[in-house]
Amino acid sequence: MDIANKKVYYPGICALRLEWPAEQSVNYSVVINFDEEQENNEVKYQLRLTRLKPVVEGQALFQIERISDVFINETLPDFIADRLAYAAGKVFYPLVIAVDHNGGFESIYNHKEILNRWPSVRNKILNDFEGGLVEDYLLKMEQQLSSQDNIQIAFLNNDWFLHTFFRPIYKEYGRNHSIENVYKFPIARDFKIEGYQTIEKLSAETNDFGGIELLHDGKILPLDDEYIEHKAEGNYEGYYLLHPKSKRIVSLFSSVTFKEVVKTSVSVKISIIPDGNEEFDHDFILDTNIDHLPVSDMVILDGSSRKGFWERLFNK
Repeated sequence: MDIANKKVYYPGICALRLEWPAEQSVNYSVVINFDEEQENNEVKYQLRLTRLKPVVEGQALFQIERISDVFINETLPDFIADRLAYAAGKVFYPLVIAVDHNGGFESIYNHKEILNRWPSVRNKILNDFEGGLVEDYLLKMEQQLSSQDNIQIAFLNNDWFLHTFFRPIYKEYGRNHSIENVYKFPIARDFKIEGYQTIEKLSAETNDFGGIELLHDGKILPLDDEYIEHKAEGNYEGYYLLHPKSKRIVSLFSSVTFKEVVKTSVSVKISIIPDGNEEFDHDFILDTNIDHLPVSDMVILDGSSRKGFWERLFNK
């Protein structure tokens, strides 16, 4: 449904609350770019994200399934080490994670299921690969799988989807629609920084096609340590487009840079894959605003003409 050129204003204290019914699934595409000096690599894949039924402990659970191959620079992994890592990594999916009340990643929930899947994954690897490298890799993999803490650390150190999608964004933003937090990313693992001091600003109005925008603007907060020779520098930018009703993520763009001696950067683009021939904003239209007034009472005609699909999705 096209509601371009319409804006809805949200007065008062602003807060985000996710409304994602149990057993509802949404498909997303993920594109991650790694850039260090003269080397650039792109990782691309698709996944299905499902909200699971609540458990006795009361934790919010999400299941992550890979629904496509993982492509590196538009091709499947071709080096032996990459192919081996890709084959072994399939043991983690479907992955079930627990998130906190703000929507932030909390823990790996289905560790026992992952362990039960490992024998069949291991046997397939032994049938498809041979050589000393394989045995060494399987041994290290089994050591990692034996501990739930090890698995969680591995994901926290490497999984950019978890770091960007499951950020604690569902909370109050106050009357100024802006708060500050310190966030960490896998790009800096040496503990030489506190994190990225980030201003999180929630839009006070929907954008020109009815979505809610959340902007992150961060800068490295270095440790106050006189013995660190090279002080780290870097920035973080995040753009989240949220569904006006459910508040789930429709698309996001995240860019993180880090520099001590060499500058590295990672950008992540995640976007919803609509069902069939539907537009991503086909159900954006709101029935009431937060004061339960008809949306028509709050609408102003404004904004530019309707943009193309991807340009509208990322507003970039």
